[in-house]
Amino acid sequence: MKKSALVIGEFTKTEHGFSGKLQTLGVNANLTLQPNDKQKDSHPDYVVLHGQTEIGVAWDRSDDRGYHVSIAFEEPSLSPGYYTLAKSNKGVGAYDLLYRKPMLKREAK
Repeated sequence: MKKSALVIGEFTKTEHGFSGKLQTLGVNANLTLQPNDKQKDSHPDYVVLHGQTEIGVAWDRSDDRGYHVSIAFEEPSLSPGYYTLAKSNKGVGAYDLLYRKPMLKREAK
């Protein structure tokens, strides 16, 4: 069975990044993704903020799924996994925050 990602937030593209809400059973937070003043190409494109507190970083990505933003949270209350902002069908500039838990690697027999 193919595992699908859970929608855990709704965001809107703004003039200077993204803003929206992360909502789970244990977390209800307004977040912003602000452009990062990059010193190198490998540095993150965005800083993830809750109020004025930095809780993660994010990178613009494009692949066969199209444009999306990959987020790495450094917030202990959020589970390890893959967090992605992907375009939503809810309107222009609308994005869903998707969560997919990491798959355990099977041991070779």
